[in-house]
Amino acid sequence: MATAKKILKLDTLSIEDDFFENAALIGISTDKPAYSLCHLLNESFLLSFQRKPKLDVTIGKKNQQAFTFAVYQSHVPRCAFTFTFYKLKVDDVHLLPSIKNIDYIWLVRGEDVLDAEDAAMLYLKKLRLMPEIQFTTLLEKEKIKNIDFLIL
Repeated sequence: MATAKKILKLDTLSIEDDFFENAALIGISTDKPAYSLCHLLNESFLLSFQRKPKLDVTIGKKNQQAFTFAVYQSHVPRCAFTFTFYKLKVDDVHLLPSIKNIDYIWLVRGEDVLDAEDAAMLYLKKLRLMPEIQFTTLLEKEKIKNIDFLIL
């Protein structure tokens, strides 16, 4: 008697919705290296971005070169927000090809989406005043392909 094989499929849409539920995404373009930009953000916004190599995103197809994209996080005591900072380019390879004009994403997560968006808008306004930043914008997660690469 033959038994049927069950195929299990991971519900990535549910995971994606949960991860980005109370979050806002800030896209940043600059020629500064990630460590230098994080230092600037730490100084300007009293944050504590630190490199988290265990969270780095690595992509690459079988038998091809793998590329690792740095991830930084900031946990501020007694703050309602958590911050994650993603490097999006390594050697002309893009983590998220649908937004090639963006060098970094700053993920702001709060207790609810309105708080995260309000905080992101405040940061965005200050970022636009910095001479080191060429361009910054609020991103819509629905318009970004492969956004699941940002899920930690």
